[in-house]
Amino acid sequence: MSPPRLVLAILGRFRLSAQRLPGLGQCVARARGSGGGAASGGLVCTAVLACGLVAWPLPVARADSVDSSSVLAPLRPSVVFASIERAWMIGNADSVVEHVGKRKVLISLPEGGPEPGTYSRAQSYFIFKEMFDATRTEMFSFVSIREAEEKPHTAVGRAERTFRLRDSSRLQTDRIFVSLVQEKDRWVISEIKSIR
Repeated sequence: MSPPRLVLAILGRFRLSAQRLPGLGQCVARARGSGGGAASGGLVCTAVLACGLVAWPLPVARADSVDSSSVLAPLRPSVVFASIERAWMIGNADSVVEHVGKRKVLISLPEGGPEPGTYSRAQSYFIFKEMFDATRTEMFSFVSIREAEEKPHTAVGRAERTFRLRDSSRLQTDRIFVSLVQEKDRWVISEIKSIR
């Protein structure tokens, strides 16, 4: 049986063909213009594969040069921290929780959060949704990120946050520590805590 394949027509001029590579869990895409030539290799697109309902960024490569080396490497921790920073600034619980893995997350957020404890992905979503609904983030920025030498496959980021409760004009500040661990080929949140 051949690997699942998805073909998309883009604006009637290009045809994008994405194919899952056997045993790699990743995809490769090819784009052909209406003239039959392959698209240049720098274009990045996203396809949603019906086989897994997951979106992958897919590098577009020349049709004659697709091999397993064109598969994307796992994200670096700094990319995950940047995504969390953007999500926190706009108050998007979905985007924060997309970085929660299969394991429970230790969450300790005294302002707008529940009792400190470990929470599932679903519980984490509601914790962040309620916190973002109750507060307005004025500033959230990671000021340091480091991969722990004593614990391989872990990274810690320290952010400074300025926020206000929705019913108050008083600004408050705290530091947010976010710990990531590597879960298979991706970095996921293991802990989020606030310290004044």
